[in-house]
Amino acid sequence: MQLAVLDLAGTTMADDGLVLAALRAGLRAVRVRVDGPGYPALDRQARSTMDRSTITVLGELLDGDMYRARRAHSAFAEYLTAAADDGRVRPVPGVPEALEALRSAGLKIALTCGFDPELRDRLVVALGFGARADLLLSPADVDGRGLPEPDLLHAAVRRTRSEASQLAVAGDATADIDAAVRAGAGLVIGVRGGAHGEPRLRAAGADTVIDSVADLPALLGLPS
Repeated sequence: MQLAVLDLAGTTMADDGLVLAALRAGLRAVRVRVDGPGYPALDRQARSTMDRSTITVLGELLDGDMYRARRAHSAFAEYLTAAADDGRVRPVPGVPEALEALRSAGLKIALTCGFDPELRDRLVVALGFGARADLLLSPADVDGRGLPEPDLLHAAVRRTRSEASQLAVAGDATADIDAAVRAGAGLVIGVRGGAHGEPRLRAAGADTVIDSVADLPALLGLPS
């Protein structure tokens, strides 16, 4: 393998409800009650779609009202930025060491997410991933075409001068898997414990499913 493309939130960054809490903060900012009778349906919709571009998800939750979606997105980003400043953003255990092992073996590393670039970069700094990643990509970097479109992966392959057949993709949601399959990735890896369970990840086309990105070096036969 030449390149590993890894999802950020829930896959390399521990979530523990942090992103959903930020989403609730965004909805409250546009006067959507998160304790009212309609919220459980919104919550289910958010959980099933939050692996995609955040602004897209908020637009759908707000019935296409993009003015309110942008206001909600600002509050969402402010919440996560404050969490980073407060030390509440942390990597999944073992992931920093796994990234080092991948780099030591000569693989390039790209981190992808649905967040805007400014928020993404702030989180990556808080996680200590800045020196461990060769490339950071968000939908804004590919004309807004986030997951499950394969554009992020195509960009990662192109910018690192890699081959799709030498690409390993790991993510915790079916959108990650869909994009990897569509991009022709050589190895498509589902990660348990995130947005979607193992049966859905395998049904979407995952070649294998692991407990954590910390297990990726061993899967690739590399020293951990």
